[in-house]
Amino acid sequence: MFGRAAANTRMRGRNDGGAQKRRVLVTVCTLLLMFSLISLYHGSFFSNRRNKLAVPDSFDPTASSWSANLAADPKEGAADKDRLSEKIDTNGDGSESFEVEQSEDETASDGDTSKVLPVCDAQYTEIIPCLDLKMNKKLKLKLNHSVMEHYERHCPPQEHRLQCLIPPPPNYKVPIRWPKSRDEVWQSNVPHTFLATEKSDQHWMVVNGQKVNFPGGGTHFPNGADKYISSVAKMLKNEEGNLSMDGSIRTVLDVGCGVASFGAYLLPLEIIAMSLAPNDVHQNQIQFALERGIPATLGVLGTKRLPYPSKSFDLAHCSRCRIEWHQRDGILLLEVDRLLRPGGYFVWSAPPAYREDPESRQIWKEMSELVQNMCWTVAAHQDQTVIWQKPLTNECYEKRPEDTLPPLCKTSDPDSAWEVPMEACITPLTDEAHNIEPWPKRMVAPSPRLKGLRIDEKTYLTDTNTWKRRVDFYWSSLKDALQVEQNSVRNIMDMKANYGGFAAALKEKDLPVWVMNVVPSSGANSLGLVYDRGFIGSLHNWCEAFSTYPRTYDLLHAWTVFSDIEDKNCRIKDLLLEMDRILRPMGIVIIRDRSDTVDRVSKYLTALRWSNWHHVVDAEEDDLSLGEEKILFARKELWQPEDVL
Repeated sequence: MFGRAAANTRMRGRNDGGAQKRRVLVTVCTLLLMFSLISLYHGSFFSNRRNKLAVPDSFDPTASSWSANLAADPKEGAADKDRLSEKIDTNGDGSESFEVEQSEDETASDGDTSKVLPVCDAQYTEIIPCLDLKMNKKLKLKLNHSVMEHYERHCPPQEHRLQCLIPPPPNYKVPIRWPKSRDEVWQSNVPHTFLATEKSDQHWMVVNGQKVNFPGGGTHFPNGADKYISSVAKMLKNEEGNLSMDGSIRTVLDVGCGVASFGAYLLPLEIIAMSLAPNDVHQNQIQFALERGIPATLGVLGTKRLPYPSKSFDLAHCSRCRIEWHQRDGILLLEVDRLLRPGGYFVWSAPPAYREDPESRQIWKEMSELVQNMCWTVAAHQDQTVIWQKPLTNECYEKRPEDTLPPLCKTSDPDSAWEVPMEACITPLTDEAHNIEPWPKRMVAPSPRLKGLRIDEKTYLTDTNTWKRRVDFYWSSLKDALQVEQNSVRNIMDMKANYGGFAAALKEKDLPVWVMNVVPSSGANSLGLVYDRGFIGSLHNWCEAFSTYPRTYDLLHAWTVFSDIEDKNCRIKDLLLEMDRILRPMGIVIIRDRSDTVDRVSKYLTALRWSNWHHVVDAEEDDLSLGEEKILFARKELWQPEDVL
């Protein structure tokens, strides 16, 4: 009996032990299943908020740059792995570009919006997003090189836009101040010496230790731009050699400008030139011009109109600009004709004007026939230079035989110039088009174009006076905060110029600055008013990058620009990155906008490295206010990539 009982006890012990093991096993399996489900849930929910580095098949880990290291192992304040998603996008040349996708409503632990912007790879130091030949190749754009389409604007789609800060080149220094900068710049700021060697006999520029000097020479004026300008003035019967002609010549278009010495030596005559050249034809010539503090921009006479309204310039200039004006039915010269005011001059210094070889003689013959049909007349012809003058009225056009080419334009708006194809036709004149006051009276005189824009003189004068008060406040605020010194600001951009009142107010303060007046392409085209006042500017769409090099401007002024782009469903972050790209280190931004918009912009200041000095004030209501507004002042820091690693 006891034996049977003992056996039963042993059996129950084994059964109890098995049951216990089974319970433990079930518990463990249940826990594992729950853990797996939780992991899957968290993985799917947070995957888009974790820092992922996607490396394409062609990526070579041995060639990774400091920018790649920053993405993989960000330092404190450089990236947040819980909020940042980065991708390396390999270009056709094997280089890497870093694109950041970040939620606009991301919040930090303290409840404030936190923005994180990494630093771009060093190869993008001179990137111009909409004039990027490598990107054109990557996107496989079919462009006609024979008509310069590859030098026209082709902006990358959103997925290819850089979402990072453009670094300065190694050893970048704060630019030399105007007026010394006209004659010398730091070589490290624009590290290119091609022109110094290639054009050494023409005295474009000379490398001198850490600096690059500009003697003022050019292909057609090796003895100096000042002497050349004086000779042109004397050809136009100004015995003193002053090309301003008592203020009748104020705005000039210099096509194929080199390093803009022609424009530089016009400035003492109170003449402002829009110096224009394509990207990289002569190794960063426009970048040198802007580093010198000379008004300049990137552009090309190709297939689209230049982004300026008709009747903008008193004089156009081409000195060995290598443009075949007589080709393609004269379409490029007809674009210059559109831009010239009635009675305006075209100065052409080129071999066909004086050489006797067969090719030059044939070009001269074709040019002479073309300009005659355009009703241009020879104002002067001496040595290497010929000057033609555009007619003042339509009388000559009306007397031409009906089948004369080029024909008169019949349908297109001559002032429409943003992404508009050129036409091989003559822009007819209007009755009031040439009724412009001489400089400086034209700066304040109401423009004849006001009527066409349905703007009365009272509105125009109110705008002028309002901007005087605003600029006084801006400048006094910057001076009181010790943020501006003598000649510390030279290149200025007004990102929404309206009628040019901001530029006029700065000019009246007699500050040593020039202003690129930008009129948004989507609004009323008031850029003609800006030119009629004697200033220069451009149409532009601020959902895209501007046609200039990085580190171009000392001060950016944005009046309701952010509100405008938000209304077009464009992103604040993209515009801020573009502003940072074109702003010089130690440059200043002034943003006046709706209060809530300024608050959102302010959250990017630390990420942009604009936070060392910044100040926000409530804007005083005036005649141009759009409700409750704030003004943000901020200054960009001078940093190098190694500073943020």
